Amino acid sequence: MALMLITHDLGVIAEIADRVMVLYAGRVAETAAVETLFDAPAHPYSQALLASIPNLAMRRDRLATIDGAVPTVGAMPAGCRFAPRCAHRRDACVATPPRMRLLSPQHGVACVKPYAAAPAARVTPEFAR
Repeated sequence: MALMLITHDLGVIAEIADRVMVLYAGRVAETAAVETLFDAPAHPYSQALLASIPNLAMRRDRLATIDGAVPTVGAMPAGCRFAPRCAHRRDACVATPPRMRLLSPQHGVACVKPYAAAPAARVTPEFAR
C-alpha cells in the first residue's frame, strides 16, 4: 500500500515518509529516500530548504532564506525553474529544463551539473517541529 502526502512541512516528512520528491514550481528537483535527502541533498533547492530549518542546537540571529521569488504560473522560466534563484546557476540552466540524473539507483536530481551531495544538519524529531 502507498500513500502520497503533499506538504511543505519537512518535519512531517522526516517523521512519516520513506521516500521524498522535492518539487519546485511544479517540476521534480530531487527524489530520494528520506534519510538520503536529509543527510545529503544534491539539488541547490533541496540544500536551501534544509538549510532554512531552524536548529535549536545552533543559535543564529536570522534563519537562512532563499533570495528571489517563486515564478508566477504565466511566467515560468524556459530552463530550470529554480535558476533565477540559484546561487550555482550556469548558462545551461536558463536554456533548457534539466534532465533527471541518477546519483545512485534510489537518488535522482534534476540539475545541469549534479553538485556533490552536501551534508545537511540531520533533522531529528525534536528539531523538526
